[in-house]
Amino acid sequence: MRLAVWAILVGLLGGCAASYSVTESELEGYLNRQLKQEHQSREGPLGAKMVLSDMQVTIGQQPDKVAISARSEMALTTPIFPLRANLDLTFSATPWYNPDDHSIYLKHLELDEVRATPKEIEQVLIPFSREAMQFISLFLQNQPIYTLDDKGWQQDLLRQFGKEIQVKPGKLTFVLQP
Repeated sequence: MRLAVWAILVGLLGGCAASYSVTESELEGYLNRQLKQEHQSREGPLGAKMVLSDMQVTIGQQPDKVAISARSEMALTTPIFPLRANLDLTFSATPWYNPDDHSIYLKHLELDEVRATPKEIEQVLIPFSREAMQFISLFLQNQPIYTLDDKGWQQDLLRQFGKEIQVKPGKLTFVLQP
C-alpha cells in the first residue's frame, strides 16, 4: 500500500515538474539587476571603466547552452586622451543545477563575438573585452542565475525532488527524480 501511494505521488510530481520552467525573461531580469555594476581596471598607463547593461538571454538555440548578449559602456583613460566606446558582447555557457543550494549556475563561459562602436577602435578594445569576460565568468560561476523560492508548494516540491535541469528552446525545465 505504501509503495502504491509513493508511486502515485512520484507520478503526480513528475507531471508538476514537466510544467515548471525558468524563462529567458526571468534570467534577463536577474542578470540585468546583478551585473549592472561598474568594473574598473588599470594596466600601466591605461585604465578602463565599464558598465554592463541590456542583457538579453537566448536559451536552447545551441544544444545545452544559454547565450547571453550584453552591452558594455566603456571609458578608457590613456596618456593622450580619454576614449569612450560601446562594446557588444555575446557569450554562451552551460547551465547546471546545484540541488544542494537549489540554484542554477552557468559554467564554461565562452566569448562568441565582440563588436565595438566606433568600429575603428575595435582592435584596441579586444583586450578589455577579454577582461570583461573574465569578470562576467568569475561572477556567474559563483553567483546563481536563479534560485528556487522557499514559498509555494510547486517550488517546495522542486527543492525536494529536483535534481537537474534540461535546456529546451526558450526555457530551462526542472526534472524531478525520487
